[in-house]
Amino acid sequence: MKGFLQYFMNYGLVAAVLVWAAVVGLMAYHLEDSPWRWAFVALSAGGIATVGGILKIRKYVDRLDKAAEGKNGL
Repeated sequence: MKGFLQYFMNYGLVAAVLVWAAVVGLMAYHLEDSPWRWAFVALSAGGIATVGGILKIRKYVDRLDKAAEGKNGL
């Protein structure tokens, strides 16, 4: 159970944003002649970009933690 909880704490936000972007993308797909279609496509692309940003920031913070551990001799 601890493994699932740790995985959920690390990637729960990413999963939630991906699900949201998928739902908005499906709505855009089904709005064929609506003026809102491209706005929904842009929102979906923004959600995917947000996931990329979250993962990039996470990698950066992990590198900072490893560098701090190396300086402290832990």
